[in-house]
Amino acid sequence: MAAEGESYVPFTDHNPKPHISSGIPFYEACAHHVTNTFKASKVYIIVSNSISKTDNFKKLTNALGEKVVGVRKGIKPHTPWSDVVEIVEEVRSLGADIIVTLGAGSLTDGAKVVAFMQV
Repeated sequence: MAAEGESYVPFTDHNPKPHISSGIPFYEACAHHVTNTFKASKVYIIVSNSISKTDNFKKLTNALGEKVVGVRKGIKPHTPWSDVVEIVEEVRSLGADIIVTLGAGSLTDGAKVVAFMQV
């Protein structure tokens, strides 16, 4: 279900996921979907070092509020196993039920592996 003012449509006609969201800021869409789409209550954020210093990161953490149980700032280039294992252990110890990323590249690759290792 889309948030007010949001366009939320499937990426393709063939699969129910992923969806593309537009029309509202990322932090608003993220907070909405964490609660309403994914029914999550413990958010772990993986954010790039540079983005962690921006207003966008502050807006995201404010929008998610008390649901944020942990934050990892940065993953080294090429997604080393040592970083991934550290994050897996922290996500498990905190009982996080969703991972949100803010950044790209190694960070996003690492988050995919972390999510896979939670199964």
